[in-house]
Amino acid sequence: MGRRQINKIRKQLADWFASELGQQTLRFEKEKLESVLPQLFGFHILQVGFPNKTDYLCSSKIFHKSYLCLAENELDSSKDTFLAEAENIPLASDSIDVVVLPHVFEYSNNPHRLLRELDRILIDDGHLVILGINRFSLWGLWYVFLCWWNNMPWSGRLISIPRMKDWLSLLGFEVKKVKYCFYSPPLKKPTWLKRCQPLERFGARCWPILGGIYVIVGKKRVVPLNPIKMNWQKQKKLLGSGVAEPSTRQILQRND
Repeated sequence: MGRRQINKIRKQLADWFASELGQQTLRFEKEKLESVLPQLFGFHILQVGFPNKTDYLCSSKIFHKSYLCLAENELDSSKDTFLAEAENIPLASDSIDVVVLPHVFEYSNNPHRLLRELDRILIDDGHLVILGINRFSLWGLWYVFLCWWNNMPWSGRLISIPRMKDWLSLLGFEVKKVKYCFYSPPLKKPTWLKRCQPLERFGARCWPILGGIYVIVGKKRVVPLNPIKMNWQKQKKLLGSGVAEPSTRQILQRND
């Protein structure tokens, strides 16, 4: 995907977030992040993608906040922003404690490479927070009918939660929690959105996994070095100090 096409997509996404439906989505997403980000600690937190210059990190207690902009229109001189590709992040390995990705995987040409790059820059025990549209929801139903029209946010590719969990597991991530929000259908008119407000209360209680937006929190697991040797040492200690383990040949001779 060329730079011109990326700029076009990000501009369309920014315009959608400026709409009534986009603003409502943003309010729900920030509300969910307020119950997630304050529990994640460290020195550096990174937001990948800065659509409509929307700050998803405002509820985080981490002091140093950086914003990777995927298009020129996302740059903001008032914040620590820099322009780069999500699949090729110009940061050192093992340097970031928490990475937040608001609707980035949907528009990535190579989500596997993106995930490997995120794994590279995260420290051990670092956290990955992914926001996306739930394929198994009313939003997913809208996507089936509207994805052909190339309109935001339906022009991307929705990634289901089971598939995202599989990808994270393959790279050694542990999914710590999954949260859902926005149970109303993605209607554009504000009056229709207000009429659907009761669905938010009933949806969270009755069918929580059918929320239109999901938030996945994954933790980069630390694999112990040389686990076979560690298990062998543990087994050796069980034999007792100064006592040699009898061999199979010695046992057979005693039985004869």
